[in-house]
Amino acid sequence: MSWVRFDLSWLAPPEAGRGDDRQLLELLAGIRAKGSIAGAASAARVSYRHAWGTLARWERLLGRRVVVLERGRGATLAPLGEQLLEADSQVRRKLEPVFARIAAELDARFSASMGTAQPVLRIVASHDLALLQLRDLAEERGLSMDLQVRGSSEALSAYSRGDCDLAGFHLRASRPDLDLRKWLDPRRDTLIDFAARRQGLMVKRGNPKRIRGIDDLARPTVRFVNRQAGSGTRVLLDRLLADTGLKPRQVRGYAVEEYTHLAVAATVASGQADAAFGIEAAAARHGLEFVPLETEEYLLACRTARIKDRPVATLRKLMASAAFRRQAAGLAGYDLSRCGRFVKFNAGVGSLRAGRG
Repeated sequence: MSWVRFDLSWLAPPEAGRGDDRQLLELLAGIRAKGSIAGAASAARVSYRHAWGTLARWERLLGRRVVVLERGRGATLAPLGEQLLEADSQVRRKLEPVFARIAAELDARFSASMGTAQPVLRIVASHDLALLQLRDLAEERGLSMDLQVRGSSEALSAYSRGDCDLAGFHLRASRPDLDLRKWLDPRRDTLIDFAARRQGLMVKRGNPKRIRGIDDLARPTVRFVNRQAGSGTRVLLDRLLADTGLKPRQVRGYAVEEYTHLAVAATVASGQADAAFGIEAAAARHGLEFVPLETEEYLLACRTARIKDRPVATLRKLMASAAFRRQAAGLAGYDLSRCGRFVKFNAGVGSLRAGRG
């Protein structure tokens, strides 16, 4: 058991009602995951009426919608809803490593004296919808996981410093664009296959701007919303722009950033942008059309010496399980057929190579 845990709460205005600050974020996260208010209410263990009232009260206080309801399509997050969740996530990314170190020190002190030490699997990873579902399944099965969402380069840097047990990152299958030598050594590290997923352009239903490829982003009438610098998706976009001969300054909105695939999808769905670059599953979640451009590999890095440790072995078993496949079956653009298998990589060129074990 964990003896010490820190939590983060926002200070809500008095008129919002006691405790609604945390509950609002729980409901927003539930709507993002389940696609309905009913599903979010069930996940938060409150009644549908209570959830509806909480959302309505906050929308009155904020003066803007946090949720979009569509007949026959359930509920999705409005841009403000995504921004609230992302703001919470950003604060947690900064504070949770500090909290985790302090909690680990105190846990070790108490657990050692009580003889009840239980390892927690620490993962820093690029944003991925299937990985979030794997975390939920792992927690249901009793595997303690601390998952922090950061960009691919940030995740690998944290891993190389020893700040986490596994790092999640992605690179395109056709021509990897991360030099893995900066962070990984095949004599010390092992790569675990997680998923292949499609990246491309998200556009509104009907594709009114007729956006068909990267070069269309340079048209002056097309408004773009970008992922943050340091994310693997931003690295891939920059590579595609360079391949097309475009400069970032030619893309209207290149400097407008969001921190998750779902956040950029929500921005397009709301009409604040005409296009975004991200994964197909996020486009599908917000009812957007998708123009596929690349297939990429999502991988986990782990110390070879830790592969047989119980937490890592349990996680790999869950990755390959039918239960996880069922849970992730609704994610568009994903291939999980090799999930949990080992991947070989070549330190001489620092890139992933076709050769899976």
